[in-house]
Amino acid sequence: MGQTTLSQSGPSLPIADGRRSRTTSRQTIAWRGRVVHAIRIGMLIGLLACLPSPHQRIDVASQPSLDQIQRLEPAARTITETTDQRGRWAILDADRIPLGSVARTLPEANGSVGYHGPTEALLLFDQQDIVHSVAVLQSHDTDEHVDAVNNSPEFLQQFQGLTWGGKLADGSVPKIDGVSGATLTSLAMAGGILSRLGVATGSLVFPEPLTLAEAQTFFPAAFQIQGDRMAVVKDESGTTVGYLIRTGALVDDEIGYQGPTSVLVGLDLEHRLLRPKIRHSFDNEPYVDYVRQERSFWKRFEGLTLEELAAFDPPAEEVEGVSGATMTSMAIAYTLPKFATELLADEEWKTLGQTPFQQRLRALQESIQTTRLSNADIATLVALVLLPLLIRFGAMRQTWLRRLWLFAVWLVIGLYAGNLLSLALLAGWATSGVTWQLALGLVALATISVIIPPTRRGNPYCNHLCPHGAAQQLIRPKSNSRRKWSLPSWLSKPLGFLPAATLLLVYLALLIRPTTDVSFVEPFHGYLWHLASWSAIAWTISTLLVSTFIPMAYCRLACPTGRLLDWMRFKGSSHKVTRMDGAVFALLIAASLYRAMT
Repeated sequence: MGQTTLSQSGPSLPIADGRRSRTTSRQTIAWRGRVVHAIRIGMLIGLLACLPSPHQRIDVASQPSLDQIQRLEPAARTITETTDQRGRWAILDADRIPLGSVARTLPEANGSVGYHGPTEALLLFDQQDIVHSVAVLQSHDTDEHVDAVNNSPEFLQQFQGLTWGGKLADGSVPKIDGVSGATLTSLAMAGGILSRLGVATGSLVFPEPLTLAEAQTFFPAAFQIQGDRMAVVKDESGTTVGYLIRTGALVDDEIGYQGPTSVLVGLDLEHRLLRPKIRHSFDNEPYVDYVRQERSFWKRFEGLTLEELAAFDPPAEEVEGVSGATMTSMAIAYTLPKFATELLADEEWKTLGQTPFQQRLRALQESIQTTRLSNADIATLVALVLLPLLIRFGAMRQTWLRRLWLFAVWLVIGLYAGNLLSLALLAGWATSGVTWQLALGLVALATISVIIPPTRRGNPYCNHLCPHGAAQQLIRPKSNSRRKWSLPSWLSKPLGFLPAATLLLVYLALLIRPTTDVSFVEPFHGYLWHLASWSAIAWTISTLLVSTFIPMAYCRLACPTGRLLDWMRFKGSSHKVTRMDGAVFALLIAASLYRAMT
């Protein structure tokens, strides 16, 4: 009987069913969490896809609006649907009497780049095909520079009277002067106008002719030069000792931090490059000076023939930007091959005479492709390899090892490499692409930091790899410290919305005006201490000072990048739809509608 009672025990079956039910429930929650979180990541990708590129290129001219034309010709009432052989639209008055024609300078002006891109103009021609007036249509440059051009009638009037071909009625070619304070924007616009008129303009941005003094920096025996943009250099006896060319006469559309850079190139009698030298630059002097002094950068080009330079591919050749001036130096690295290509096709250069050496075929070169990284890249990659090992073997549970790691992250990844994630970085990569060849360490850091949160439940960047977060962990007050401040709830709760509000404002700014500089929102630019302004450094230090009293103040109360990564992180509660999910969904709908209407 005892055995029968045990074998027929009633409670055993309900207990087994309850376990199975709880297991099924957990599996359902887990699957729902994966689906909901996948939707979250999809919404984030959708938001990034909605951001317009700050460097949109126009390849086909579209008809200007009547409002735009009436700024130049108030009597215009009708625009023809088709263009003439020169791409101009005829305009008519209310009585259908022809008034002239209009033309846009893009896409011909795509090569005339200002601070951030080309500036498009609208040209009004009279019935004799003479330019009557000019107006700015759109620009990639900052509003301040564009306003300066619009408010300069003296600049715009310089184009009145030009005929097709860029000449005045008497056959003369006018000298175009830029607008003070907006030189690059105005000269880029002028170059675009002249290109639209069918003029091979050379460069209005770098018009200065070569000088004998410049030739003597390459050839001490130089006594005379013959040429303006490219010159034969001769000694006192009249013997040719070399050649001197300014790249700005041929290439001026490779942009660094704020504009292009013109390089002075000396060639020996075999047409091999001597060490190039910076001639003029629109970038800030600290950046330019860093490049001037970095001999290892220039050695990559010394000794190359023009043919070898024209075939030079900076990413394939693994050219490293100069530390602290990456954009300036890489703009030069791309300028030099383009310059060589243009020079070899230039008719003036061909008349200077070719050496027998240049006629020989270059020997085929087979080189082994090796990966060369900057020290900053290597330091960052080493940290990324060490971190999982330290976590796997429990080293992070040792207080002294944990603090040593945090100090190393702050010192090496932060102050030395300057590799920090930011909204400006992520948004720039999302809209303009990732140049991973130039910053492999930073790209690897960003990839791990973005991929792991939604897939592995962790947040390695905020916890272990962020230099600013590491510094705050090192200086945070202990729970019983007398310098610890506790914010009242009436203040801490509103501050909790600050990161999300910052994310919203930054996104809207980039959506509406893609060229907005959002780097000032976060205090990370100060880690590029050798380049950063004093205000950026002060912004970085001030957030750390606050964190000496309020534990992890910036991370908890103000960091938008950290809040974004935390929202992306897969959690046990990921199956729950939150208020932020609803806000992101609403923002995605609004952004999609905005892009559809613009």
